Amino acid sequence: MTIENLGKLIHLKKLCTDAAHFQMLAVDQRPPIFNIISKAKGREHQYGEVVECKKLITSSLSKYVTAILMDPNFSLSNLLQYNNSKGLVITLEDHSFIETKRGRFSENIQNWSVEKIKRVGGDAVKVLAWYRPDAETESIEHQKQYVKRIGEECEKYGIPFLLELLVYPFQDDENHTIEYQEQKLKKSQHVIDSVKEFAKDEYKVDIFKLESPVDSSELENEITNETEQAFRDLADATNNKPWVVLSSGMDKKSFYKCLELAYKNGASGYLAGRTIWLDAFKSYPDTQQVENGLNEDSVNYVKKLNELTADNAKSLETFFNNGFKINSPEKLSSHFGGFL
Repeated sequence: MTIENLGKLIHLKKLCTDAAHFQMLAVDQRPPIFNIISKAKGREHQYGEVVECKKLITSSLSKYVTAILMDPNFSLSNLLQYNNSKGLVITLEDHSFIETKRGRFSENIQNWSVEKIKRVGGDAVKVLAWYRPDAETESIEHQKQYVKRIGEECEKYGIPFLLELLVYPFQDDENHTIEYQEQKLKKSQHVIDSVKEFAKDEYKVDIFKLESPVDSSELENEITNETEQAFRDLADATNNKPWVVLSSGMDKKSFYKCLELAYKNGASGYLAGRTIWLDAFKSYPDTQQVENGLNEDSVNYVKKLNELTADNAKSLETFFNNGFKINSPEKLSSHFGGFL
């Protein structure tokens, strides 16, 4: 990183443990929480119910993580006083997207921007971009330009760009769904090639949030050589940019194995949500039972993840040490630019 990215480094360090690992909790989910409420109550979710679910998660678990990922309209606007982590990542993309027969098109939350995330005190801008290298040309170009534009804005405002990439099923695929869940029977090369594309410097991504390069079912039993190779290829595709692992709602055992493989290949932590807290919501709408589940099973699982991370994840200490080295430090005020 150059001197112009000093602010990004300061923000990134706030998202880490003292040993320079990421242990981050996601409560920005929208459709997955909408679905919990709708299924339990047999009707469409209400705003206050979504906030209540996110509050339960935040109050119970944020003290055990380094940072929390919030959306602006449900969590950020209601739950800051319940957040006991030190870092704050904020979502930019809308949960709704345009879908064509062979493509998806991402957009920002209406009236939301990188500048607003910076002004409200965010430590990173998180964007989920649906991407498949074999999608229709119009979708591919839209997604590339969307990500590139956000990268340029993050550079302008000195805030880290955290990019989440997810492959997805086309409309005519057997396992088509618009739900926020792992694509069944996904191709490892689609995941790897997607990362390889956005690891190019032109997109200005500072940290990746990546899915398993193999179907989570491949993590349930003995790990094959093909799975080991897929994780090595995923790591190579990042172009040495820091990366963390997302859980995509897989079961706890599989996600733990996923992290073991990712850490073996250079991942620096996790940014996970449903795998940590979803089981507790099997008791919803009994919020007392949900809270008990969060404070027992979910807390125990987070502690287990944190131990694994501390012992095995790649530390970014050298990354920070190198980044904070400034040539001609006595001239910082003259060499450091303002907003472009």
